[in-house]
Amino acid sequence: MNKYQIFTICIAFSFINLQSANVPIQYNNVQYEPAIKTVLLTQFNSFERFPAIDLNSNQQLQLIFDEIKPENDNYQFTFIHCSANWELSYLRPNEYLTGSFFENVNDYQFSTTTFQVYTHYSIVFPNAEMKPKVSGNYILKVYRNFDENDIVLTHRFMVVDDKFIISGGVNSATIPALRNTSQEVDFFVDLGDNIVPNPLIDVKSTIMQNLRWDNAIFDLKPRFINGRKLDYNYEEGNVFLGGNEFRYFDIRSLRFLSFNVRRKYIEGNVKNVLLYNDNTKINMPYLQTIDFNGKRVVDNRDGTLKGDIEGDYCSVHFTFLSDKLDRDVYVFGELSDWELRDEFKMEWNENFSQYEATLVLKQAYYNYYYVTPNKEDPKKIDTNLTEGNSSMTENDYYIMTYNKNPFMQYDELLGTFHCNTRLR
Repeated sequence: MNKYQIFTICIAFSFINLQSANVPIQYNNVQYEPAIKTVLLTQFNSFERFPAIDLNSNQQLQLIFDEIKPENDNYQFTFIHCSANWELSYLRPNEYLTGSFFENVNDYQFSTTTFQVYTHYSIVFPNAEMKPKVSGNYILKVYRNFDENDIVLTHRFMVVDDKFIISGGVNSATIPALRNTSQEVDFFVDLGDNIVPNPLIDVKSTIMQNLRWDNAIFDLKPRFINGRKLDYNYEEGNVFLGGNEFRYFDIRSLRFLSFNVRRKYIEGNVKNVLLYNDNTKINMPYLQTIDFNGKRVVDNRDGTLKGDIEGDYCSVHFTFLSDKLDRDVYVFGELSDWELRDEFKMEWNENFSQYEATLVLKQAYYNYYYVTPNKEDPKKIDTNLTEGNSSMTENDYYIMTYNKNPFMQYDELLGTFHCNTRLR
């Protein structure tokens, strides 16, 4: 299939009302239909990506997404409470929601001045009509025509009841064999005056690197207790491969030259972007560069700065120069929702001995990796064969600490903490 055919298929979504196959819900960040594009969850009126708000506060999150379709759909959304491990909790909706149990998605706009026609949706939540009333992990579920089985997308977010005080930092791994490739996140949790009958059993923490759930560490128990302070100063249970600085390109303008873009052209009413060839980074010395830790900035600098509805979609051509590997290679980052997705899988070109992919992406500044599935656990991501790993890499880490509520037995989120390797 050539690049024009790929984009033609995407355009076809504009004229076909694709209905969900009523697939089972996944308690993860998932787009259930191929016409759903550029899903992004941020703090409201902010670029901050950490998807957490304080319980009983005025803080809000904003979910935006596009549907490759010229008219709007009738969408609703609701919240689903989950355990610390992102499984369905035992709470009923009336136990974790106040107000309505669902809301309509009323904020939508149609694209303007774009080759690709789409509808842009925005959901700002919680609001006066529907709010979480307990802390913990939540799934935002968007569905169609009041049918909760006709799911369009799901996305994770968290509600924090800030009662624990977390402190800590990141260093190179303590174990000598991992010192050059891995980073260790050591921290303490101060319980304060809160009553926690059995902290060694009921308190557990999750550590997340750069907003990735695929390599997050779950169910981390305290190593020991010192008074009211829980110690998580491990040498193995809290270690991450450092990865490398992210690759990047800028297509916020499709008219002018931009970073790491070799050529821009129009073919058959399709805008195309040809990136410079990327080389493998394995066995290369670490090089410090400034990146956005895998994230993107959706914007259009060719129009009136309304990137949400003026940003066009284009075919972006990736080339990765590498020996043929014993596993598939994917383009990976926030652009793939931090998941190994079929549409981001690269093809091996035997004639040129290189990996190639053509992705349909909206105008934005992008960070990305080339990755392979982990050999032991294919659901996890491996950078050993493509990007390499260094303990010097700049990364963000997020710590979430949960406690088993003694009365209702759900996992309440009682503290969060953010640290960066630059502060070590």
